[in-house]
Amino acid sequence: MKTSEARKLLGIAPDATPQAIKKAFRHLAMLWHPDRNPAPEANEMFARLNMACNLLLAPFEQNRNDSDHDSDAKSTTNKADTNGKDRVHDLELDLEQIYFGGKAEVVLESHTECMVCGGAGFRESSHSQLCHTCHGSGRIKQDKNLVPCADCNGRGYSRRAPCPECKGSGRQTTRRVLTVTVPIGMLAGDELRLEGEGHPAPSRKGRPGDLRLRVQLRPHPLYTLEGSDLMLDRPVSIFTLLGGGTVIVPSPGGAHTLDIKPGPGVAREQSIPGGGIPARGKRAAGKLRVRFVPMLPSTSNTALLKLYHALQSKIEHATPSTLPEL
Repeated sequence: MKTSEARKLLGIAPDATPQAIKKAFRHLAMLWHPDRNPAPEANEMFARLNMACNLLLAPFEQNRNDSDHDSDAKSTTNKADTNGKDRVHDLELDLEQIYFGGKAEVVLESHTECMVCGGAGFRESSHSQLCHTCHGSGRIKQDKNLVPCADCNGRGYSRRAPCPECKGSGRQTTRRVLTVTVPIGMLAGDELRLEGEGHPAPSRKGRPGDLRLRVQLRPHPLYTLEGSDLMLDRPVSIFTLLGGGTVIVPSPGGAHTLDIKPGPGVAREQSIPGGGIPARGKRAAGKLRVRFVPMLPSTSNTALLKLYHALQSKIEHATPSTLPEL
């Protein structure tokens, strides 16, 4: 697009100031924004208006940058001051994602100046209308008193109307979705750093800040974490704890078979080295720590009752050694 074509499109004079260029763009953008204009050519027209505005503002931006360059050459300001700031954001992960690694999505919201009203929050209409602040009364309540409305100078009507794009806030919210690669072995509190995805630099000479993603873990229905160790409560029949046996234990990496030695009928713990969160960097792999929780039968039938009575009879003959508390 040529400069003359851009001026003609925006309807401005050759000596138009940056403020006049922006004002002309905002006026036309209100008419051709695709969200408000259903015409098939609205999308293309809005893009051409945006291109024309950027083209005409470029020389002014260049002059400003040249001035900034001369000033920077004389300044002793730290170079880091020209870079954008880092942005910190929580990254919520499931336990399986840190165990196996994989992909995760991060939704970032940014608040920028409204491109339609230039951050003013209002637009000028061609005719007066009731003031949106005082609803035509010319007065607003302040500290239990009625005072003249500042937006219409107490007249009750104004040519200003809230910008329909930003609803009068002067700001726009944009959403950006990033796909992040999650390394194996991340833990809560660990950080992933994405270079250049933070806040923009205050000047073109600087670089954007980084995005620091701080890992947060969602609760899991089976496991809890202690450092790199996976903790699991495994219900077990009290008779298996008393007489020994074999049980199957689940883990994210697959099932394990554990042998339980005969012992007291109370909760006890066994560990599987390397069965926890995998190693990462200098951090070793954790354990899978299984806590066996004794369970008693909740119902009985005739056959079980006979076995219980027989067992009770056997135990009573050796009460001092089997049940010293009695």
